[in-house]
Amino acid sequence: MQFKFNLSILDKATAPKIYMGLKEHNQELRERLFQLLIFLIILVGFCFSQTKMLAQFLQNAIDGIKFFQPSPDEYFFLSFKLSLSTAIFLESPFIIIYGICYLFPALLSREKFAFGSLLCLSLTLVFAGSFYAYNVVAPAALTFFFAYTKDILEPLWSFQEYVDFLWILFLGSIYTFQIPVIQILLGFIGLCTSKNCVNGLRYVLLASTVLAAVITPSTDPLTQLVFTVAILVLFIIGSGLLFALEKLKVIC
Repeated sequence: MQFKFNLSILDKATAPKIYMGLKEHNQELRERLFQLLIFLIILVGFCFSQTKMLAQFLQNAIDGIKFFQPSPDEYFFLSFKLSLSTAIFLESPFIIIYGICYLFPALLSREKFAFGSLLCLSLTLVFAGSFYAYNVVAPAALTFFFAYTKDILEPLWSFQEYVDFLWILFLGSIYTFQIPVIQILLGFIGLCTSKNCVNGLRYVLLASTVLAAVITPSTDPLTQLVFTVAILVLFIIGSGLLFALEKLKVIC
């Protein structure tokens, strides 16, 4: 497949080349995976030592709620789960970078530049999505449920279910924030243009509502509205980036 972008000046770069056989390449991959595993174990140990801080950080997403554990060992095992998920999140940029670097020898210089730029954009949007989930989506959803039942039921929530709920919100927000990256990738392979994005905005409005209903772990309209607005804004941003790349002749 021929990528439809033009960065021909990069093909003239005369960087020294190191040729490796498939055996050496796979050996390097195994070494990198071993390094990632060791780093993950270290991160899990560090996060486990900071479990109390992580738990307080998650509880700060909403005020006025008391949490309980229905079994004596729930919080202990939840600490491992919370430590592992946090460690994987912190290590994910390195996993992606190592994966891209493994594929780099098969790419042209312009393709390396393009995918490297997309990688930086994607990682930035991952952290932006996490920030949006914690500061906008989670407070909106939790406040809605708290206000809905505060005059009827005593707000005592299982901390295990609370963490699972937040985890789904975080994943949904992170995936949503990758929309501009997907648009640019589709533009690179010739399946999407800025004109198509603008013409299809009305359909995106409908699709964003449906997608928000799918990725929202609850049925409250406020959380779905927050996700819908985010999807539309990100789609418009992606369309703008695509238009800029077309004007700069990066995408032919």
